[in-house]
Amino acid sequence: MSKHDFEATNVMLGSLKKSFDFFLKNEATSNSIEKIESETEFGKEVAKIFSTHGDNPLAKNLDFQYKKMIQIARDIQHLKLANDATLPDWLEDELEVIFKKIKDLLAQLKEE
Repeated sequence: MSKHDFEATNVMLGSLKKSFDFFLKNEATSNSIEKIESETEFGKEVAKIFSTHGDNPLAKNLDFQYKKMIQIARDIQHLKLANDATLPDWLEDELEVIFKKIKDLLAQLKEE
């Protein structure tokens, strides 16, 4: 998959991570995650990789991990908007794990 600029995609992932870190530390608004999901360059890159290489198991896993990340962020947002002070630590930990998985998947895709 040498045609894809994985270095730029990793930079986009880092930027997205900063957005999520900001979201986790601050007040959630009703459109916080929707904006992150629909307007990020990283999300567009994942969609491009998946549409071009959807038959590749790594590309499928990348798409799955991205969607999983957005769903967990939605769950966190829901709890924050409901003023639920019992936000489970594992949700934030799981986001961190997913970011690492995505970074690893990008490295593996770059090697193909």
